[in-house]
Amino acid sequence: MNSKDEQIKKAKEIIKNNIYMTISTASKSGKPWISPVFFVYDNKYNLYWVSNKNALHSKLLRNNPQAAIVIFDSSATEGQGDGVYFETRVKELNNQKEINEAIKLFNERVTQDEFRIKKVEEVTKQRVWRIYKATPFRISKLTEGEFIKGQYVDKRVEIKLIK
Repeated sequence: MNSKDEQIKKAKEIIKNNIYMTISTASKSGKPWISPVFFVYDNKYNLYWVSNKNALHSKLLRNNPQAAIVIFDSSATEGQGDGVYFETRVKELNNQKEINEAIKLFNERVTQDEFRIKKVEEVTKQRVWRIYKATPFRISKLTEGEFIKGQYVDKRVEIKLIK
């Protein structure tokens, strides 16, 4: 699978077929933290998740709004793993229109009622849930690796999911 079109098609399948992504955040001094979260996405491949506003990754994002995100097809067999990597800027949603759009995306994908967002007040004000939006500025995908001195080395190719 070497053509860019094939890579883009496979990346979109990985995003569509997975419900968890892993977010990598860091303090301003560079101390890293990673968190797996349930996610949804829009037609521009902005990624959204709900988290406790007091979770470490949420606190780190308030001070350093950049995050690296991976959506990895962990169902693949050994040696066949595939993933999509995002470099993003993240914001906590505060605008009611944006929050309502994100709630709609969540409620279309969430299957368990206790995890649905019923009203804006559940993700604002004194409540602990917040909705976060990651806007990608660079996206890459695993591609066929190569053997270097007898050892297999993964490679990535930069892709654009929308034209």
